[in-house]
Amino acid sequence: MNRSTAAVANAFFLFVGVAGLIIQIASGVPGFPDIPPGPFILGITGILVLTLAARFRWILFLGIAAPVFILVGALLEGSFWGRLADVGDFGPFVGTALLIGGVIAAAACGVVAVSQAYHRAAVR
Repeated sequence: MNRSTAAVANAFFLFVGVAGLIIQIASGVPGFPDIPPGPFILGITGILVLTLAARFRWILFLGIAAPVFILVGALLEGSFWGRLADVGDFGPFVGTALLIGGVIAAAACGVVAVSQAYHRAAVR
């Protein structure tokens, strides 16, 4: 079985989220721990989806769980709204926009990828 386009898109948007987090960290957004877990969670999930989703369909569920986990964390923490509202502070704004857009798109593509993978299995 080949990787679906939705699975590749899911991994791509997970990596977009990683880029957003790295930009935020590099631009000095306060509140990140010394070793932030977000880039590892999203990055490793993206790698797993790209490399193993064709053999193990259940990996695709990680492509939904990881971005939803990061999005819920961002919503609970809440400071990203201020960074999105302050366009003049370019680094934090771009990083936050990439992160939030990436995880929302990754979750949506993950749902499509799971739907396609399990629909194909049910049709057989």
